[in-house]
Amino acid sequence: MPLVLFLFIAFLFVYAELSLLVWVGSTIGILSLILLLILSSLFGLFMIRARGWYTLLNVQKQLSQGEIPARALLKSGIWIVAGILFFIPGFLTDLIALFLLIPITSLWIEKLITNKIHVVRHRFFRRRHKTSTGQTESEVFEAEYEKQVDDDKRIK
Repeated sequence: MPLVLFLFIAFLFVYAELSLLVWVGSTIGILSLILLLILSSLFGLFMIRARGWYTLLNVQKQLSQGEIPARALLKSGIWIVAGILFFIPGFLTDLIALFLLIPITSLWIEKLITNKIHVVRHRFFRRRHKTSTGQTESEVFEAEYEKQVDDDKRIK
């Protein structure tokens, strides 16, 4: 059922995108429409490239200061997704990209993603509870090993 819903939403999105392109093309002319789409794609490429360099420099600076650059990487990821949406021809994708670049919505999306990451992290890395005997459950196995030198240096 979710696949059918996804396909239906994708069909509606493509239909709306093409209808909007035809409407704008008939209103402003085909050459103006093509020029607008090319400029939008070039802007998207420029944005991806510039944000990539900015991210690289910012992450290097934060790592040299001993900080974890999680927020910088997340913010740059949102900008790169917006750049990809600008690169895809169409006006709905450009509107979604602009929506991603608005500071308030960008902050909201950052909080949403960090909350999802915290939920996943707590689901997979939850702490072990104490058993009825007072001991904690653990997945630690104790073993001994002895390092041996292989004189033949062959795979056995």
